[in-house]
Amino acid sequence: MTAFAWILSAIIALVAVYFLWRWRISDKNLRATQHRLMLAREQASTVAKDTEKLSSYLDSISQIEAQAIYLIDDSHIVVWLNESAASFGMSAVKAPVPLNRTIQNYEVLELVDWAMADDLAHERQFGGNGDVFHAQAVRVHLEPTLVALAVDDVTELQRLGRVRRGFVANISHDLRTPIAAIQVMVETLLGTASISAKRQKSLLRSISDQSATLQQFVQELLDLSMIESGRMPLRLVETPIDVLIDPVVQRMSNQADRKDIVVRMDFDQDLSVLADADSVQRVLQNLLHNAIKFSEPEGVITIRAQADGEDARFAVEDSGPGMAQEDVNRIFERFFKADRMRSGSGTGLGLAIARYIIEGHGGRIWVESELGKGATFYFTLLRGGA
Repeated sequence: MTAFAWILSAIIALVAVYFLWRWRISDKNLRATQHRLMLAREQASTVAKDTEKLSSYLDSISQIEAQAIYLIDDSHIVVWLNESAASFGMSAVKAPVPLNRTIQNYEVLELVDWAMADDLAHERQFGGNGDVFHAQAVRVHLEPTLVALAVDDVTELQRLGRVRRGFVANISHDLRTPIAAIQVMVETLLGTASISAKRQKSLLRSISDQSATLQQFVQELLDLSMIESGRMPLRLVETPIDVLIDPVVQRMSNQADRKDIVVRMDFDQDLSVLADADSVQRVLQNLLHNAIKFSEPEGVITIRAQADGEDARFAVEDSGPGMAQEDVNRIFERFFKADRMRSGSGTGLGLAIARYIIEGHGGRIWVESELGKGATFYFTLLRGGA
């Protein structure tokens, strides 16, 4: 072989070795790229699963959380919001959307700015159109910046707070009155040697009345406590109507006699209902007590009970001053005292407790009244004998 042939063979061999080396490097790089691609696909799959799981969590929060919740980026863009937040403003919105499109309140926008500036939780209360809202904001992520904003409608809580404060003030006053009256009358009986039998009887009767008032207060507060704790069970058994009405009329007879009020009863002796007798008697006693209290002397009160399809309908009709329509619509609310009741003592709980008892029996309770024409309270119970 000539020298030229040897040189050519050597060059070809070197080129072959070079391309083989390049091929091996390329193959190694290809395998590394494929490995990285496989890892990237696995990571993408993991991220997708995590994102899907996070989205599921957020959807769950959206469905069950009553608060309006927003996630806001550093450009004041709402990137996510729950269902309550979507309908919180004047019209429904969807993310992404500028925050000022969902809440047009500078106090809330300022609150979000504060939260973006530090890691502290910020909150404030604001109002609009008679409603009261409580907002909380906190930064939940730094890079990128995300602020969580929660807005809650606390109008009803504010109203209940005012009602309860008023209730405490009223009940304190209403309790002081009978206690002071009893104390004065007892001191009169103890400190007066020559007091007529008639005067003694009058004072003792007044003490009895004031004691009954205190007992009613205590019973209503106890009933409210049991209702709120769910410890007022109702045991429904077939009960004749007279078992419910007669004992109540007897217990309230002295109160009616002192105002010369006639209590009439009109019901079918053969009618029976499914009832917890003690609870229904408490309802009837409350209605009859109110009827006597607000009827004029020498008035007439009528208690009726009659069949009404599958139900028995009860009615307590008085000859009192009646009620305005706005009071009729609210009379069964807790702590509410209608205009005709505000001048007298009472917790404002009796009718609310009555509603709870009747609705617990599967019945309903309502009132029909006009100013100057008395009031008639109705309630229904399921008839027995089925």
